[in-house]
Amino acid sequence: MSKILGKKGVETAPRRQRLAPEERRAQIIAAARALFGEGGLAALSMRSIAARVGITQAAIYQHFEDKEAIVFAVAEHFFGKLIESAEASSAAGLAPVEALRASMRGYIETGLAHPEEYRLVFMTDAPGLRRHGPANLQPQSGSEIQPTKGQVAYGHLQEKVRLLMKSGDIRKGDPELIAEAMWAAGHGIVSLLITHVEFVWDAQRLIDTHVDILLKGLLPDDHEGRKASAKSIRKKA
Repeated sequence: MSKILGKKGVETAPRRQRLAPEERRAQIIAAARALFGEGGLAALSMRSIAARVGITQAAIYQHFEDKEAIVFAVAEHFFGKLIESAEASSAAGLAPVEALRASMRGYIETGLAHPEEYRLVFMTDAPGLRRHGPANLQPQSGSEIQPTKGQVAYGHLQEKVRLLMKSGDIRKGDPELIAEAMWAAGHGIVSLLITHVEFVWDAQRLIDTHVDILLKGLLPDDHEGRKASAKSIRKKA
């Protein structure tokens, strides 16, 4: 840090820049994401986060109650990205089945674009946080937050499934179970490509084929999309 001269010519450190609360929160969350990526949860502490940001530990407590609250904020940041992806696929003006395809790809691409956050949210046992279903992550202490961004993100998938089932664009069944199965399939390929990318020769072809096969399995036997999906798979083979 560069020095400046005081009134009597004595070197003093420049004053730390004061940021708006939302900017400081974003800075703390970014530091936590980076530290987790470097060393997992073991690398995350109030001391290490404060050092990375360049503030005192006491200053962090003005924005977050404890480390678990910061980890929860990191998770919510990631789920916010999933919500943006889901909303983009809904607003693209695509046919229902193609909108579902875009949503499925969006989940995979968002996970791969934020691998460390994905690891934290779906692949790490985080003490101080509890899980209720695939995307409902809550702090252990305090009252439940309703709804979390995780619940909103997962709700987009559930709503798509219900609407497509009602319109006859996908097979009839238990919409909650089908949404969970779709999430599980998406999670499988994201976690594979994050942890074992060396196993895969062509990630994009694998993603395309994965989405095509899953989508074909959801469509009714007489749906035109089954033929289109089959042609797509043959072209990629």
